[in-house]
Amino acid sequence: MRLVRGGFLWLLAASLLRLSNGDTYDIQDYTDACHTIFSPKRTLESGKCERFIGGYWAEITNRLRSSTCVGQDCSRLAVTKQRFYSESECVGLPYEVFTYPVQNECMRASNGTQAFRVDPTTTNVTQVDYLVNDRCGGDLTRQYIMSVGYCYELYPDRAPRSFRWEVERYDATAISDAWRPSSLGLVQAAGVAAPLALLGSPRAREF
Repeated sequence: MRLVRGGFLWLLAASLLRLSNGDTYDIQDYTDACHTIFSPKRTLESGKCERFIGGYWAEITNRLRSSTCVGQDCSRLAVTKQRFYSESECVGLPYEVFTYPVQNECMRASNGTQAFRVDPTTTNVTQVDYLVNDRCGGDLTRQYIMSVGYCYELYPDRAPRSFRWEVERYDATAISDAWRPSSLGLVQAAGVAAPLALLGSPRAREF
């Protein structure tokens, strides 16, 4: 993904990008953590430079992420998926799934930025929220450590009542072309906005 700085003012808390089909993407802007819609969705075409989010333009293409994929066009990106369930104990099919890269990419979040990483044994996912900071830095942070595969209970009287974290790896050493905090260096592109994760169980350890 190539991002170009433009003349737009960043007014949004988060944006959500979904693959519509093989050649187009739907992007929805929100004023909060992906609950209150700011404007109608926009559709972006694959391989075409278009206005993306805030002051950025982007040319977007997708890659197949699969253990059976062969060749340079395959994605090596490791991701974590947060699956929300209508019922407790993570019963049934998830009704909402959020996907995040876990190589410590810096992503926009509600009231700041956030980054995710996973330990080498794929046991825990660590989420770090950088409050009121737009480049994953500063001293005002909140950290959560979540057990992979464990079902967390959330709201007892309404959905979502539970959620779990899963990790999908193709290559544990892979990195993405996204900006990371200074401890990992600066690479080619800026992070994509992500909704703020819901965390409600004592098993998700906060630091």
